[in-house]
Amino acid sequence: MTRMSWPVAVVALGFLALIGVMFWKASSDMNNFASLWAAAGPIVGVVIGAIPGAAFGATAQQQQRRTQHRAEVYARQMPPERAAIAADEIAEAEKANVA
Repeated sequence: MTRMSWPVAVVALGFLALIGVMFWKASSDMNNFASLWAAAGPIVGVVIGAIPGAAFGATAQQQQRRTQHRAEVYARQMPPERAAIAADEIAEAEKANVA
């Protein structure tokens, strides 16, 4: 598991604090809780969806960089005659996936 970068964590905690303060200030009397939840529900949904989205996006970018680095290392180590065969195999596989 990769760690979340600090800017993403700060933004996530800021959103959660904003929602918490909104509920704390607006719900001093619990008579209007249904209308408060109806107004804040979409914001809470966006926040809940954005936090894992940002974390998984950062992880995906890190994995993409790692994969690119491994591909470059592998390409440097592969003999030229094997590289031509591998390129043909990749092209055939891509044609099979498209069809």
